Amino acid sequence: MTTSDLPAEGQPDVSNEGTEAPFDDVINLSTSTGENGEITVTVVGEVDTFTAPVLRSSLDTQLEQSPPELVIDLSGVQFLGSAGLAVLVETQKSARAKDVALRLIATTRAVTRPLEVTGLIDLFTIADSPAR
Repeated sequence: MTTSDLPAEGQPDVSNEGTEAPFDDVINLSTSTGENGEITVTVVGEVDTFTAPVLRSSLDTQLEQSPPELVIDLSGVQFLGSAGLAVLVETQKSARAKDVALRLIATTRAVTRPLEVTGLIDLFTIADSPAR
């Protein structure tokens, strides 16, 4: 480190200003329970290699409650990578094993396109809104 790397005397050190963990705020999850006991997990952001484990953990936690239906609202997802697709397939398998209906809300091309291209779309019940 040279003296030119240090802030001038009396000046604030702004070198770290605006920096944060690289994956903070890339995904946001919220959960709600409907009148009939169905659980909706709303996903906003990007589902990729770094954020998929967070989603998987949340979905596993909800499945442990054995709701009659688990709804995954992906309408706020801007990117769905292969790790996200894997989480959806794994969740579908877990839901079937627990006799829990699974429904995806997919309204954007960012979600429907990867499902279509991979042929996975046929594994899921897809809706374009939370209401049945």
